Amino acid sequence: VGFGLAEVILEDERVEDIYINAPIGKVPLIVKHSEYGELRTNIIPSVRDAYGWASRFRMMSGRALDDANPVLDTELETENFRARVAIVQEPLSPQGLSFVFRRHRERPFTLPLLIHYNSLTPLAAGLIWFLVDGARTILVAGTRGSGKTSLLGACMIEIMRKFRIITVEDTLELPVNYMRNLDYDILSMKVGSAIAGTGGEMPAPEGIRTTLRLGDSALIIGEVRSKEAIALYEAMRIGALANVVAGTIHGDSAYGVFDRVVHDLDVPVTSFKATDIIIIAQKIRSPDGLEEKRRVTSIVEVRKHWEKDPFIEKGFVPLMTYDAKEDRIKPERALIEGDSEVIKSIAGSVREWAGKWDLVWEEIVLRSKIYELIVKTAQERKYLELMESDFIVIANETYHKLFKKLKEEQGYPETKDLLFLFEEWLKAELKKRGK
Repeated sequence: VGFGLAEVILEDERVEDIYINAPIGKVPLIVKHSEYGELRTNIIPSVRDAYGWASRFRMMSGRALDDANPVLDTELETENFRARVAIVQEPLSPQGLSFVFRRHRERPFTLPLLIHYNSLTPLAAGLIWFLVDGARTILVAGTRGSGKTSLLGACMIEIMRKFRIITVEDTLELPVNYMRNLDYDILSMKVGSAIAGTGGEMPAPEGIRTTLRLGDSALIIGEVRSKEAIALYEAMRIGALANVVAGTIHGDSAYGVFDRVVHDLDVPVTSFKATDIIIIAQKIRSPDGLEEKRRVTSIVEVRKHWEKDPFIEKGFVPLMTYDAKEDRIKPERALIEGDSEVIKSIAGSVREWAGKWDLVWEEIVLRSKIYELIVKTAQERKYLELMESDFIVIANETYHKLFKKLKEEQGYPETKDLLFLFEEWLKAELKKRGK
């Protein structure tokens, strides 16, 4: 589409980022590769190319890029890839234009894929699936490049297709088009950038408030970065959307998220209690500093019985925590022993689960076994397509249908029976596909 070798490089699925630094014409293009890390190339874009790209992105986005608005956030989508684009120019960048392209996977990540890549365990995946089905409010937090958006996309795939989804983003990064092709009822809303000139776009807070007038929906916020946080917490507190509310935010711990939301973004302390779950994703570096791996390092419950500081008043209760020695996230006592107010709240609205922690725990473990079975089968048969969103959406719906079928027959499904029926269904699906 006219972006030269940068466009060609972005067609490689293993490319994560491209950096083109100022001064253009003197500095080589840098590629961040999923296997080889940062690579210095022998490609040096020309000044003419750079100014041509900047003009094209300005025109495509409808956003300003000039001395008064020296930052442009936008996106680039072709038949072969999607990428987020950030452009900086003078006076913010004294030596002229610079570009950053962040490539997004064409298909959304799924929880089984994240298990396959060791980013989380089957139990963590089963818990997240349960929490999304339970219509909780979830913040996915982490440092830059930790996989927050990928994890949020995986959470979106856990939403059943019978529910409507509304996404609000200032730069389109979520896999909306692909999910629409999977027959999701999904509405994408694009709002003005919090850090750049936005032209005639609606500000993010007004965009979020608009979703409250669009009917019962799951609400997904691409990234919480500025004053839209206040509008988001308004939506969360009144429960206007009647389904899961989720988004990403920068922060490396539950308290870091609280500190940012309350002290940086001016959300009232009491409003923060509308957050049910904080999932932290981080980059873990090897001792030599040469390798990085992405891991979900904690799943934390936010309790409601505190007044000023949830850290001091024990308002943060870890459900799962990363063990560096074992390189995996492990369940904490609160999860194992049923001391989770959020999970109890979900169970309390289901007649069969109310007051029966054993059944709730069995449900979470069963979901983890479903995903463990899918991942193991995909790996053994070298058929990784089983872990992609196209199949996972069908698998999740099959699980719910089998649960309903056994419930009608048995009163309440036996775990072993449900797992057996799912395994038989999986075998039949593989046979259909010649695998």
